[in-house]
This record gives sequence, C-alpha cells and structure tokens, in this order.
Amino acid sequence: MNYRTVYDIAQEPPFDTAAAWLAAGFILLGIIWRLVQHAKDRKRTEPPKRTGITTPKVLVIFGSLIALIGIGLMGWDHWRLIRAIEGGEAQVVEGPIQSWGIERVRTARRDKYEYNTYERFYVGDSIWFGYYQNVGQAGFHNGKSELIQFKDGMLVRATYLYADGTDQPPRIVKLEMK
Repeated sequence: MNYRTVYDIAQEPPFDTAAAWLAAGFILLGIIWRLVQHAKDRKRTEPPKRTGITTPKVLVIFGSLIALIGIGLMGWDHWRLIRAIEGGEAQVVEGPIQSWGIERVRTARRDKYEYNTYERFYVGDSIWFGYYQNVGQAGFHNGKSELIQFKDGMLVRATYLYADGTDQPPRIVKLEMK
C-alpha cells in the first residue's frame, strides 16, 4: 500500500519558535530598559544606586525562564524521542481508524470558561491514541493550522513510542495515511 507521510518528528523543529521569539523579546526589552536607565542615570548629578530587584532584571529573568521551559524542555523532549527512535524502541501499527472522537475538556481555570480539545482513536483494534490538540509537546498532536480530518475506516500507519509510561497513550512520532 502506498502511504503518504503527514507527520514525521524527524522533520519537525525541536521547539516552538513562538516561545523563542517571546523569550528573546522579554530579554531584549530588559536589556534596552537597562541601557536607557543607565544613560539617564549618567546625566544626573547623583545617580541612584540600582541594587536589588529592578524591572530590567525581572524582564531578563522572566525571558530566561520562558527560554528554559519553552525551548529547553521542549528541545529535550524532542531529543529524547528522536534518540528512542534511533535506539529501536519505536513500534508500528497499521490499520483502519476506529472509534474516532473529539471532545472539549474544560480547563481548571475558574475565571474563564476555557476548553481544550481532546482527540482520540484506535488504529485497528489494538492501539489507542489520545492527545490534546493545543498542547505543546514533541510528537503528533494535530495542532497545526491544517488540521487532519480523521474518520472511522481511514487507513493509517502510525509509528509510536510509550514516552510517558505505559499507563498513558503512546505518542505518535510518524503518521502516514492512505
């Protein structure tokens, strides 16, 4: 059978570029703010001593935390899945999609009515996949601008890993469709 690849983790970037731009923006804003402060302080007869927590320091620290979490953890998660694939841990299942479903799951926020979209299906009658579409994690989660429209009976081949333990649904690292 001829399948076409719709997702391959090896072809995906290791982290979301939006997180990188956000982190860089906060760090850059903190640096510029400090440079402007320094230029203004030099013009004063008695420049203030800026010790302790200042706004520029908070901005740089916040940007660094975004970089650490958004880039560092996402990059590490991507890297470990690639290593697992190279180590031969990936498994493949092929067959029709069964019991496909999508549901809105309410978040824990109390101030707003916010929902996440959870998608789930079986491939064949053996392996169950489930994921939140809008989550940022390595592996397929149907979160791109072009959503893949699944339906029961559609033939797919999924390469997957139990990245989060066997009591969680496996992550799809390569998805091919007929």
